Amino acid sequence: MIRSQATGETTLATLERELDGFSATQAYAERISDEIAKWKLLGKGLGNDGVIALTIDDAGPALTQTVNDLLLACYGTRFTVEIQTQRTLANGDTREGFEILVHDAETDSSKAVGVMSGGQKVWINECLTRGVALYIAGNAGQPYETLFSDESDGPLDPDRKVQFMRMKREVLRQGGYAREFFISQTPDLISEADAVIDVAALAR
Repeated sequence: MIRSQATGETTLATLERELDGFSATQAYAERISDEIAKWKLLGKGLGNDGVIALTIDDAGPALTQTVNDLLLACYGTRFTVEIQTQRTLANGDTREGFEILVHDAETDSSKAVGVMSGGQKVWINECLTRGVALYIAGNAGQPYETLFSDESDGPLDPDRKVQFMRMKREVLRQGGYAREFFISQTPDLISEADAVIDVAALAR
């Protein structure tokens, strides 16, 4: 009897120690689970549906206005852009998205920028690129004086190339830039430059 009691007490003590260890393990697992949940929440907040979506929503109207100002100053009233930051699902709900639509006043039609013709896409893409640069520069608190570009006028006809140069000068004006260095093999554009660095001549 005494031996059985001693054995029982030993077993009980062993179980209590194991239970104490289990409780500590369970508490540790709960802390890890809470930590994982916090990181997941942070990841979602910094992801496409969080800060990125809010930033796009915030930038959309100002960026659209800047791009349309560039298009108007350089190419007239034919093209305007619309930046959509939400799309409607089949069930009627909305979710974050990003699409750039181009409205053509001449044909009274709208299409995504990705399906436009080569020359038209050059205008829109260049105005979008410069519009983003102007928006970022305006919010950076750090002035920039110089821009650089490399042969982005390829598909344009001669008349459009001249308009393309007007766009460059409008960007300089809006952004308060002092100059732009651009690479081109187009005589019409080169003749519009304030100064020319002839690399071929320097190589001779």
